[in-house]
Amino acid sequence: MRFYGELLKLPYKIPAVSDIPEDPGVYLKDVVPEVDFSLGKISKPSGEAQFRFLRDAVKDAKRGAIGAIITLPINKEAIRLAGFLFPGHTEFLAHSFGVKEFGMMLANDKLKVVLLTTHLPLKDVPEKVKKEAILSKLRLIDRTFPGKRIAVCGLNPHAGEGGLFGKEEIEEIAPAVEEARAQGINAYGPFPSDTIFLRAFSGEFDVVLAMYHDQGLIPVKLTGFGRSVNVTLGLPIVRTSADHGTAYDIAGKGVAETGSFKKAVKLALELMG
Repeated sequence: MRFYGELLKLPYKIPAVSDIPEDPGVYLKDVVPEVDFSLGKISKPSGEAQFRFLRDAVKDAKRGAIGAIITLPINKEAIRLAGFLFPGHTEFLAHSFGVKEFGMMLANDKLKVVLLTTHLPLKDVPEKVKKEAILSKLRLIDRTFPGKRIAVCGLNPHAGEGGLFGKEEIEEIAPAVEEARAQGINAYGPFPSDTIFLRAFSGEFDVVLAMYHDQGLIPVKLTGFGRSVNVTLGLPIVRTSADHGTAYDIAGKGVAETGSFKKAVKLALELMG
């Protein structure tokens, strides 16, 4: 904050503290010493700072000092240089809190999309599309949004076209939906992903379960980029995040959009009550 305040000539008067005070307010908590980093470039020191901020936030959450973590994007290449071995925030937080059933949801005013798989190479996705994994996500969504209508995407074009374009819909996805309905969950599908998001956008469904990262995130970002929020389901605390990356190409220029971050703060406050 000091570095960017001076760089962009943006004075601020937020008090710095070494620990979280009892009094409500906005504070800057000293977590890392002065960071030696190159502006807009991947580096180990910046990765170490990102990792340290995360660990400190988890520590404060576990001792009850905070009830929510709102994250800004990490650069996965930089943070990996610091020994971070997780695909992203979501998996790190789930591991830190010992949570087995968790999920990444991207939401805007029109769409709520939960991902079955997250940061995986596309070639590895089909082997993860299994009945029990899908059921786990459907239970998680139902616990978070009781009674809401959940649409489940197919994996293949046209949801497999009766097995012509793939068997995952017949062998894994449809049985999971059937079992979920037997358990009282309002799940439907599998549906072709080229039409189901339009139906959800129009209000026919409340939440969509997508099979992989880009299948779910493209429609969310198309309908609300800069106004969408990443939410981790299943944690004992609230966690929200902006829906974009680090944008190192514009670092230090003072032109970054803040809309998604503001939405993430607002939603975190709402979820905390």
